[in-house]
Amino acid sequence: MSGDPRKGDLKLRSMRVTSAMSYFSWWPMLLHLGSKRRINSNASLTVSLAQTPYCKKHRYDPQNPLCAHIIFCGSIVKVNDSEAGLAKKALFSRHPEMESWPKDHNWFFAKFNITNIWVLDYFGGLKIVTPEEYYSVKP
Repeated sequence: MSGDPRKGDLKLRSMRVTSAMSYFSWWPMLLHLGSKRRINSNASLTVSLAQTPYCKKHRYDPQNPLCAHIIFCGSIVKVNDSEAGLAKKALFSRHPEMESWPKDHNWFFAKFNITNIWVLDYFGGLKIVTPEEYYSVKP
């Protein structure tokens, strides 16, 4: 997200350089804590206007569909060597402190492989946005 949330100027943006791909720096221990079971890479991310002053300004309860939610579903996938440079550039340009994180933690770059996007912004149910539609939007 970007913008000034105090002014209601908040925009959903992925950590991106040339695409809307979301990249992460991942710590292997996050995948193993408390479990020796098979790792499940499924993930979801919900972003809501309730995180901004917008809903309060319009007196919308955070559960009101007019206080819009976007739900991204997919999986976390380790990037290959050819994509690692792009992921590093995307992350470190926005979060320069990550370069100084402990090297012995074996951080690796991963991306959120989005398979489903649901938008709840009005009464009557979800709107479905395909990943192709999402990635084709020009900023």
